[in-house]
Amino acid sequence: MKLSQVMAEANAAVKVLRDPKRVEKLALAFRHDHSVPHNAVAKLGSKPTDEDIVKLWSSLLDQSLDLSRKSPTKPNLSADGRFDDWLTKLYINGAVDFEDISGEGGDALWKWLTLSRGRVLKPQDQDFNRFESIQQLSNRMNSGYYRGALERLKNQGEIQKLKKFAKMITVYKDDRFTCIIPLNYGATAVFNNAEGFQANFCTGGSSGITWFRRYAPDGIIVCVLDAKNVDTKNGKWQFHAPTRQIVNAQQDDRGDVSGNDQRFAELFPGLMKKIIAGIEAKADEIKQASDTVDNGFTDARDRPSKLVDGGYDIPREIQRIERTFPISTASTEPGAGRLPGTREQPGGEELR
Repeated sequence: MKLSQVMAEANAAVKVLRDPKRVEKLALAFRHDHSVPHNAVAKLGSKPTDEDIVKLWSSLLDQSLDLSRKSPTKPNLSADGRFDDWLTKLYINGAVDFEDISGEGGDALWKWLTLSRGRVLKPQDQDFNRFESIQQLSNRMNSGYYRGALERLKNQGEIQKLKKFAKMITVYKDDRFTCIIPLNYGATAVFNNAEGFQANFCTGGSSGITWFRRYAPDGIIVCVLDAKNVDTKNGKWQFHAPTRQIVNAQQDDRGDVSGNDQRFAELFPGLMKKIIAGIEAKADEIKQASDTVDNGFTDARDRPSKLVDGGYDIPREIQRIERTFPISTASTEPGAGRLPGTREQPGGEELR
């Protein structure tokens, strides 16, 4: 019995069968594709027609793209046939074989669809037809920017919980910058993951509560979000004067305090002055909040603990910021003055 008599027409087959030339080309590609499962080919018999081959290929394509068969949380990518023409073109042109489609293809297309629905795809990537192979699409979807976005979308529920838990004080905000003092792990986790480039600051990572507990009591942590460059590693910065750390989201040159101080000053001239002014203006609020906030971890008696007993000493915190990051502190907005040279700083524990 011919397979065409027992299988329903799938989306791809209906489209391909309208064009005799495409039928011929696809059947030829299929006959030269050694990655197609042998048991499926055997069902065609010894002399399958081109139409039989197209219908089998279409059926196998649908099965490969129905990710819900393996995971209830994933979609059937073949349901609306949106990827049929693109995959058919690639297959006919020899850019992919069945193994590519059934292996890497489903995963790459699921990532594309997830990012598209999450409205985080860049304009040039919204049209998947521009990709010349599944490998090219996969490489793009696995790039640093999209990898972070996928992780956030995957953990969106967790991020929403953290947002409710997050406690922070905004010390400076305008149309471009948002600068906060996090008062608990929820705030640093949201800063790391909620939008833009996924930062790798330890205080906001998967084990961040431990690191936050270690560093925040020693002195103010400041997180800086640059909305203009939020999708790049320099769109997020974090600094902590007690441990002499001022680093971007990727923590480039973490040990080079002077170099990063200079870089911060060049990227954001005058911003450190505004942050310090904001800390000074909200001194009482910061001191009280850091003395009373339940920061998400407990003391030896399993009771909510304060961030800092007595609260942050704001004059001391400001002095440490100015002393540890003199270049960015002295920097001014364009046209208001030149940046000073660097100078050596005292030692301190490293913030990882």
